[in-house]
Amino acid sequence: MASDPMRLLWDVFQPSNSLLILALLGALLRLLGKRRAGTWLAGIAAVGLAVILATPLPDIMLVSLETRFPQPALPRHIDGIVSLGGAVNTRLTDRWHAPQLNDHVERLTEAIGLWRRHPEATLVLSGGHWDPHDRLSEGDVARMLFKELGEPMDRVVVEDRSRTTWENGVFSKALVHPKPGQTWVLVTSAYHMPRAVGVFRRLGWQVIPYPVDYYTEGKVTAGFFNSVGYRLAAFDFVTREWAGVIGYYLRGRSAAPFPGPAGG
Repeated sequence: MASDPMRLLWDVFQPSNSLLILALLGALLRLLGKRRAGTWLAGIAAVGLAVILATPLPDIMLVSLETRFPQPALPRHIDGIVSLGGAVNTRLTDRWHAPQLNDHVERLTEAIGLWRRHPEATLVLSGGHWDPHDRLSEGDVARMLFKELGEPMDRVVVEDRSRTTWENGVFSKALVHPKPGQTWVLVTSAYHMPRAVGVFRRLGWQVIPYPVDYYTEGKVTAGFFNSVGYRLAAFDFVTREWAGVIGYYLRGRSAAPFPGPAGG
């Protein structure tokens, strides 16, 4: 969201950009005659790049997120399913007048499949405007998609105000008023599940985590020498999520520093 200063800071100083800035500053200092300081900055950038490209650190960080919550054994009766946003592209949908999905589409498709298997459940689709300048919300795109699929909307609640994971939980809870003893299932990407569960627990909403949309096999595998662009993008991606997990806890928006299946 363009107006969020924290996201703007991240866009500028995410790890890949920070390494480039350090390298450029190092080169500039050397040109200005400050060879020692310039060499140090360039060396830090080189070491950081080597760690990202030639070690399993990014993979370890991502696997630890994706394996935090195992696939659950669901009960026979489910009262509700909450599917978090992030599966659609609102701007392209508006441009081409047809639902445009993205890499996280499993958040939506798996939730629909689960909903079909449990017709007694209410399905909550949570997602608002990622960018305040967009005309459509994620909820608008979800309505379009359901209409095209011929899915009934009588058991669907669309929450179309949220712009963050915290707001996903707050606004969804205000719409459906979950009661103690009810069984609710939370559907989101596996890497995103620790932060999402932390939010719902902080709000007093007990849910069964149902992780989808995996990037890894659940273990660190060989193949660390992918393309430079891929490795840097992957490290930016996983670092951002870890920053979200820790930042939410520090801001009082998560129930634990690293939420886990045992309530941690």
